[in-house]
Amino acid sequence: MTAVKFALLLSAMLFFSLTADRASRAANSNLLVGVLVPEYLRSESQVIKGLKQGLEEAGYKEKKNLFIEMRNAKGNRGALDPLARELLSRKVAAILTTGTRATRAALSASANIPVVFCHPADPVALGLVKTMERPGGNATGVAGLALQATHKRVEVLRTIVPGTRRVLIFYDANNPNSQENFRIAQTAASKQGLQVSPHPVKSTDELKVSMSALQVNDGDVLFQVSDDLVDGQAAFIFEEARKKKLPTIFNDEMWAINGAMLAYGPSYFEMGHQAAGLVTKISRGEKPAALPVEQVRKFDLVINYRAARVIGQDIPRALVKKADRVIW
Repeated sequence: MTAVKFALLLSAMLFFSLTADRASRAANSNLLVGVLVPEYLRSESQVIKGLKQGLEEAGYKEKKNLFIEMRNAKGNRGALDPLARELLSRKVAAILTTGTRATRAALSASANIPVVFCHPADPVALGLVKTMERPGGNATGVAGLALQATHKRVEVLRTIVPGTRRVLIFYDANNPNSQENFRIAQTAASKQGLQVSPHPVKSTDELKVSMSALQVNDGDVLFQVSDDLVDGQAAFIFEEARKKKLPTIFNDEMWAINGAMLAYGPSYFEMGHQAAGLVTKISRGEKPAALPVEQVRKFDLVINYRAARVIGQDIPRALVKKADRVIW
């Protein structure tokens, strides 16, 4: 046997040995993971689906050596803190969270329990970690990074609706995070040569009055930024947009399912799948402080072709074929 063949054989043996060792270690140990969510929407279900698949690939099979403790606040923000403490009492190896509030609740519960977040925004700007490369505390996770995602969403909009000239953006004037999300979108749109029409509102009633009175011109598109006040009135917004023949683009597949014409944002399944890799490393003794926050590797484009037809917006079939999902 030549030296080259021997080296290749040795490398192959080492690879299979390490793979078998990983599977053996997982098979011989149980993993208890806590999951804390503000509510159980499609995005959360996709995160958990990706988490389970990723952990199974690492050798953890649910109800055999993987056990998941789910806690759902069901939209009640005040329930997150006690639910986080409840998970802590269950002696979970790590807590997986979705969104800012659930992550903060888990971090408040303990400075020691590892927290793995799946978050569409920037965790450094939100103060969840010190840096992406060295989180520095007891949290790490997977981020969608709203800045990059928003710029890409504007590009997607220009491709699918090339006649876009102005974006209309509603946001909560009382919420600093919403104001920052607006500024990000404003910068992204301006770089693409689009006019920006800001619509700051301070209440649900003000939003409804402003939306109802909206004068729409050819080339206008309603561009959503993450905002609890606005998102909470999505059904009303979609109905008014249909009446006004106004195209809409939102940041999550769920919104396209509910009536937005377009949605482009992080793949929540992929976020959960990547989070599983971090949970696996933590289960083997690695510390969140030294595990870099990962950027989600995949973004999903969803086209609601039905909504486009209703408002008379043509979307070329060649572009429809590129979508990750089409709602007919």
